[in-house]
Amino acid sequence: MNAVAVTDLHGNSQLYELLLRIVDLWKISSVFISGDLAPGVHEPTDISVVGVAEAADNQRSFFTDVFVPMFDLFLSSHRQTHVYAIMGNDDRRVNEPLLQEFDDATRNFHLVNDRMVEFRNAQQIRAFFPNEVPKLFVAGYPYVPIGGGLLMDWVKHEDHVGLMPPGMESLMDIDSSGIRTVKRRFDSTIEEDLSDFAGYLTKWGVTSEATYDPTKTIHLFHAPPYNTPLDQIAPQGRFDFVNLPDHIGSTAIRRFIENKQPYLALCGHCHEAVVLGDYRTDIGETRCVNPGSQAHLDVLSIVQFDPYETTEMKQFFINVK
Repeated sequence: MNAVAVTDLHGNSQLYELLLRIVDLWKISSVFISGDLAPGVHEPTDISVVGVAEAADNQRSFFTDVFVPMFDLFLSSHRQTHVYAIMGNDDRRVNEPLLQEFDDATRNFHLVNDRMVEFRNAQQIRAFFPNEVPKLFVAGYPYVPIGGGLLMDWVKHEDHVGLMPPGMESLMDIDSSGIRTVKRRFDSTIEEDLSDFAGYLTKWGVTSEATYDPTKTIHLFHAPPYNTPLDQIAPQGRFDFVNLPDHIGSTAIRRFIENKQPYLALCGHCHEAVVLGDYRTDIGETRCVNPGSQAHLDVLSIVQFDPYETTEMKQFFINVK
């Protein structure tokens, strides 16, 4: 089992250091990070010009001073280890070009926001016959449904009905009142994007020449599929006369998995699901995984698995100390 998945480390440099030590010790070939790479914001409701700029600068400093140097040093000495990452709803998109520059300069770091790349693994190199190991790809989709905060860089409506989640003001114009660090790239819903994901990747992403085939693609989502163990949260009680949901995932992502049956779906976003629900579930024939996050406790929640036998996996909780 030479692959690992983590998510929502939120700029905890100790956990990143621990992750790379584990990758080295366990001789891991493939690392998947399902979003929320950078530190969160102490005052997430500060939507002033100064507050938004300071939050973006704080995350930029983390990427330039910690994340990029740490991974650059590690990957330069571990040439057969490949990292596949997406950003998440807490990551300021204004810093995406910085990570893309690192991707362009580093052959074994892959930022897969809205794009697909060929999957590289040590088993391919060690295989005696060319077709002994199947050829796979990795595609990323970082967006989450509305309800995860005021930062809108990686947030979309599920569909054109545009209903607000229970507990939020139904008439609230979240697109206007929320925070964006870049201009909205395109006006589409999660459902629209995933209904023709091949066309979406071709239109917006830097995609390999290979034809997109969901059954041969490892999908990195930030949002988990709705109403599964992967998006379970603590009971929320009631808002007026409405029972608040105990699940915060994406209905569109769930329908995509049900209909397309992708090779493997890795996700994050819902930190506590690994405790309240589970880290894995199957939707049809597709194994879906949310490693969860306990970054606030300095505990690394990590899933080790075989990328060619996706039912073979284990969950570990490893304390920094």
